[in-house]
Amino acid sequence: MTRASASALAVGTMVLGSAAAAASLPHLSSAASHKRHVVVTFTLGDLAPGHIVVASHGKTRPNGSFVKANIVLDEQLKAAKTTTGFRARTKHRLATGRYWVEVSGVVVGVDCTPHKPCRTDWSTSRRVTVK
Repeated sequence: MTRASASALAVGTMVLGSAAAAASLPHLSSAASHKRHVVVTFTLGDLAPGHIVVASHGKTRPNGSFVKANIVLDEQLKAAKTTTGFRARTKHRLATGRYWVEVSGVVVGVDCTPHKPCRTDWSTSRRVTVK
């Protein structure tokens, strides 16, 4: 392999790695319950905070959001900045049980309109047991 092709391969790998990392945002680092509230830590990258959604089952739609019939709590994400990202807690309490939680981030753009809203990206879900 020539030096030029090795350099091109390294640059291509960095670009693909960056694209994969960008596609995985928002990233839900942890989810737990505290006094029947759901508490999450997450990163958003360049996305704006969206929603925290809690569902009775972990099934998602093709866009990554939970199936609407399973959603038990959907709140605007009120996030506090931490050294490693953000932390948020639901305003409402949940009944005891097992739930799945995910957060969303909104792609902020100048071309978003009410008829063409900005794209919403969803984290992977995490299971939470509320006691």
